[in-house]
Amino acid sequence: LYGNLSQKEQDAAIRPASQGTRKIVLATSIAETSITIDGVRIVIDSGLQRLPVFEASTGITRLETVRVSRASADQRAGRAGRTEPGIAIRLWHQGQTAALPAFTPPQILSSDLSGLVLDLAHWGVQDPASLAFVDQPPETTLREARVLLGQLGALDK
Repeated sequence: LYGNLSQKEQDAAIRPASQGTRKIVLATSIAETSITIDGVRIVIDSGLQRLPVFEASTGITRLETVRVSRASADQRAGRAGRTEPGIAIRLWHQGQTAALPAFTPPQILSSDLSGLVLDLAHWGVQDPASLAFVDQPPETTLREARVLLGQLGALDK
């Protein structure tokens, strides 16, 4: 189960299993918060997630496999037993949980900000760093986005 499935395919994935049968649903992080699958009794959590990471020096966004945060692990575990008793099986030692970051870092800290900078320029914002973001994006990433957009001729001088 993943975000790019059609609605029909998502509905089929979360449809309850027939009486007397078991159903296995493999899911991306879409299953953490976006949907509830009725009848889930067991969640097996790898403790890993794929996150997009933008490298300003190369201009490339790549997917990186990283450990989940404690908040994500708790959210995943909470998927089991929502509508009936359930358990979560974590594929790591219990002692490793304390070493997990408390929360997943906000995407604005590791994303390509070119689209954001372009939108802000369209709205008349000359200096995105002057805005009061909940999580301030790295100045280097904002600067690299402005340079790229300037090279593409997308920003007025």
